[in-house]
Amino acid sequence: MGTSCIVERRAQYAGFETRELAVAGSGPTIVLVHGFGHASQAWRQVLDLLHDAGQAAVAVDLPGFGGADPLSAGELVPQLDTFLAEVIRRYGGAEGAVVVGNSLGAAMAARMGRDSALPILAVMALDIAGITWKPLVSAGLPVAIAASGPLTKIPYPHRARAAVAERLLERSLARLLYGRKSAVDPAVVADLASSAPDTVEARRLMRLGARFKTELDRAGDHGGVRVPMVVVHGANDRLVPVSSSRILHEANPGSRLVVLPRIGHCPQLDAPTVISRLALELAGIPNDKRATS
Repeated sequence: MGTSCIVERRAQYAGFETRELAVAGSGPTIVLVHGFGHASQAWRQVLDLLHDAGQAAVAVDLPGFGGADPLSAGELVPQLDTFLAEVIRRYGGAEGAVVVGNSLGAAMAARMGRDSALPILAVMALDIAGITWKPLVSAGLPVAIAASGPLTKIPYPHRARAAVAERLLERSLARLLYGRKSAVDPAVVADLASSAPDTVEARRLMRLGARFKTELDRAGDHGGVRVPMVVVHGANDRLVPVSSSRILHEANPGSRLVVLPRIGHCPQLDAPTVISRLALELAGIPNDKRATS
């Protein structure tokens, strides 16, 4: 892989100011949508691979995360619907966009794929949230609280306690988000951990996550995606069971299901080469121009 040519810039969609990371190229733009508690930098490895393949792509911070404006009062998912619809209209053009999402982002990508008014060529859903859950999530134990909350009672000096909490949070995140120890990137994990720098912010994220889970859990019909779709799931996902992706696949005849052995909840982190290849396939890029390992 060559030197990164990712461009970071500010943008505004549906009244929300945000940050986006983009690579220039040809073909239909691949729009990358992160999961809960993440931001656009979770897609950096995939963006670099797509750039190497000469493919146009953009990753955006969803409202409420990363460098984006906070969400407004009221229902959360409709706000993301409006935001992402505008992103897709901006990048869809005549060819249509390929929308790739992980976890919460996968749920949003599937929702976009049901809207016949949007210029979407294809959708890829990675470890979709909101269909079924592993016991850890069903019990309402977000990693940020499980990792940092109890440590506030340890009688260490403040600075030492903060350092211990940070290390424990990073280890917990690595275990929950990756399927293989060998794939863990400490810089990526540290960046993700920074989204919950203290107990106050961790609790805010816990409340926000509970609200998102409640809204996503309301949906009983997971079909209706009107464009070609690849459904991907990491077999070692500790947050969402493979059955979630099987349900989505079975509800949408003609979709393709790919289960990745030894991969965790975020295949774009565990297996960026695989994800970039699948995205390029959906974009119609010839085999000889696809990213290689």
